[in-house]
Amino acid sequence: MNDIDSTDFHKARGFLIGYSGIVLALWFFGAKLEKFQLMGTEIQLGANVGKAWLVLCLVNVYLWWRYYQRLPAQALLFDERMHALYDASLKWVAIRIHSGEMRQKLREMFDTDPNGADAVEFYRGRALLTCHHKIEDANRSHPGGTDIRYVSRAVRTEMHLSFDYRVRTKGQWHPFWHEGSLRTYTPSPMITWPIKAFVIARGAFITPWLTDFLVPLIWGAASTISALWMYLHINHYL
Repeated sequence: MNDIDSTDFHKARGFLIGYSGIVLALWFFGAKLEKFQLMGTEIQLGANVGKAWLVLCLVNVYLWWRYYQRLPAQALLFDERMHALYDASLKWVAIRIHSGEMRQKLREMFDTDPNGADAVEFYRGRALLTCHHKIEDANRSHPGGTDIRYVSRAVRTEMHLSFDYRVRTKGQWHPFWHEGSLRTYTPSPMITWPIKAFVIARGAFITPWLTDFLVPLIWGAASTISALWMYLHINHYL
């Protein structure tokens, strides 16, 4: 089987990126597709010159679709590193949003039941995503039955909020931190969607997920649209 017919994902991606790059360069520099070199021989186009861009567009569509068909399963969903980045971002935002509420909860705890303490000091907030424990429990009963990539947004983003603090008794601060529980919190889509957008943008620089799978699709689509636009423009359809 030759290279063009190969089902290898990397070759399909290479063909798409390379061809799309050439088409985008031709579009950007306003190339006139009247003649070209083929194996050292100059070929002058005689008929249907105005349809040359349409041919480039159709070839681009084929290579784009060929690459899409060879994408690994679940390639367009977050991988493990992207999920870890999403987890960290969700927790960071939740703690920042509820930091004041945590401090208020600590003051209420101290006012209601000081338990011999002279003072309390807030240290830091915590957020624990509950979905991981739920998925582990579900997979114990039905191995492989639950995947974090397919749970609902509410399940994926639910967190238990808590905070660490220390107490002072008889003028001495205790060397150990205590933990106080706040509540369970599920952020709204108005919060989770911007977080996910941030994760995708940041992930583009620190993980290969975006450049390996999504960028070639975007690159190929941009090239296809450019070739189609040139065809419509040259033939006065626009």
